Amino acid sequence: MSVTPFFPCPVTGDAFIGRQGLVRNLRGRLMNGESVAVIGGPKLGKTSLVRSSLADLPDHRVIEVDLRQAPPPNEEATSGAMLVLDNLDHLSDEAIDRLLRQVSIARPRNLILTGSRRLRTVLDNASTLAALSIRLYPLSVLLDGELRRLVGHDRAAPIAKWTGNHPYLSQLFLHYGEAALSEGRPQWEPFVRGLAEEIGEGAERRLLNYLITCGRPVNPTKAGAETGIEDIKAVADRLVYLGAVSRWIRQDEATLFAGCRLLNDFLAGDSPDQVDEKTCSVEP
Repeated sequence: MSVTPFFPCPVTGDAFIGRQGLVRNLRGRLMNGESVAVIGGPKLGKTSLVRSSLADLPDHRVIEVDLRQAPPPNEEATSGAMLVLDNLDHLSDEAIDRLLRQVSIARPRNLILTGSRRLRTVLDNASTLAALSIRLYPLSVLLDGELRRLVGHDRAAPIAKWTGNHPYLSQLFLHYGEAALSEGRPQWEPFVRGLAEEIGEGAERRLLNYLITCGRPVNPTKAGAETGIEDIKAVADRLVYLGAVSRWIRQDEATLFAGCRLLNDFLAGDSPDQVDEKTCSVEP
């Protein structure tokens, strides 16, 4: 029997799992009038993080605009408000730059931005928002403990093997259970393909291929030396906030790990259809 398709949506309150320290830090800065940019790949939880941080803030007017679905607000409406510009990567580089200049002139109380690689690139341009300081909040995949809270202790290990602790992929696999590879394919395959396109063919792909070949957590310094990538931190940062690799401290050592088998197999040209689905069991 076919399983009902999985429909992810932003969550707050008790449904928001993990990243509580980040929420507290972000909320404190917003209450102090600071502007922030939440940087992360698709479906890493940017909107949920922003909404959770804004929840229950007293006496503040919030305007949230999803730029995939609505045009930017006019300047008069945003003056003095907490302005959330969600999914800025939906716009071109030039449009992002132009929009940010316009809203900075309108003087919102806070500017809260979400986006991925393109937004980070625009914000790295010193000429953009010269009069406004924006603190970056990069996201990553869930920690092991956060994943266990999200999907359950018994399900976490088999799910993580396929999803690399990516919150969207992990919830999708939890939803479909043992049928995740087949029933969930119309959803996870386009997502993984889009993630591969975001990674591209440059230094990020070279580092990711190296980590996939290693098949275990690797020290970033060692990875840089063996791949010949000089700015290993910047390259690793981009892979981490895309959700393609995890960066954790293991036994007091920083490590990078390419643990998302769905993505790894896709990049290698292997088909998960060739894998026995019993190895993907997520039932307790």
